[in-house]
Amino acid sequence: MKEPTYRQTLSHAWDVVWHNKSLWVLGLFSVLLGQFGFSDIFGKIWSMTDVSASGQWNFLWPTFKLNWSGDIWSTLGVVWLVGIFLSLVIFFIFLAVTSQGALISYAADWFKSKKHQKLSKPWGRSLKHFWSIFLINVIRKVLLVLSLAVFGVTLNYFIFSQNLPQGFVLALSLVVILFLSLFISIISIYTLCSLVIDGKGVRAATAKAWNIFSEHTLVSLEVGFLLMLLNCLLVIAIAVGAFFAFLPAILFWLAAGITNTLVLASLGFGLGVFLWLVFIVIIAGFFNAYTTSAWVFLFMKMHKEGIASRLIHFFKHMFSK
Repeated sequence: MKEPTYRQTLSHAWDVVWHNKSLWVLGLFSVLLGQFGFSDIFGKIWSMTDVSASGQWNFLWPTFKLNWSGDIWSTLGVVWLVGIFLSLVIFFIFLAVTSQGALISYAADWFKSKKHQKLSKPWGRSLKHFWSIFLINVIRKVLLVLSLAVFGVTLNYFIFSQNLPQGFVLALSLVVILFLSLFISIISIYTLCSLVIDGKGVRAATAKAWNIFSEHTLVSLEVGFLLMLLNCLLVIAIAVGAFFAFLPAILFWLAAGITNTLVLASLGFGLGVFLWLVFIVIIAGFFNAYTTSAWVFLFMKMHKEGIASRLIHFFKHMFSK
């Protein structure tokens, strides 16, 4: 049997996402839970570095200011706002969790049959495992927050250090947190795949995820790095999208310059921002669906056939000369 390659992983993930546009919507909703791999950690580390340099660490504990006088109407208003906020949070969590499970289920079925299907079946399968999917995501978030907190303490202590050994400790802690976050994400996605695809419980799914990762450690890490490089292309695409999004605004700005009308200039700017946001929403949904589908394909191939490490293949080829 011909061994599957990374090129097949990326091409199959492209096929399932490109030919099933409904997955873009699932990818958009599930992105609220964060991406798997390095994507979910780089932005947070960058933010921590920025606030550490400025000495502001209250981003870990957001503050809210309410104009509450203490009378009955203010109390009812606060309760009403809190109720609306909690309802929206619960709704979006439900939507994100269910969309994530449906995305995994749909991608798995597509890889097996290459046939289109209605979203009702994968959606129902996701609802069946809702609490298990939710639990895995909560555990993943908690572990990532704890690891970031440890790195934050290290960063705050060593960031202004001019000592070479302390700088080495800071660099080492950054490497450790990156690999730890990737490990947490890989175990999480493998566990979710085992939950949704194989119908296992949380404990059995976690054990299976660990077995697959331990047998294919290098492959999993290499795919994580490969998808990280694709994130660079995503950033480039968003930047290019901003250029094209503001092209129609030029007409409004030209008309505003000719007529000396500020409203037209504001309208053009608003149109450009709106088109750019629409583009970001579309590409975010597509990219999250694509990366999730790639992990699903990888899980299914590792489970049955296995994928050889390209790094080991490279060194074998190099030393065999």
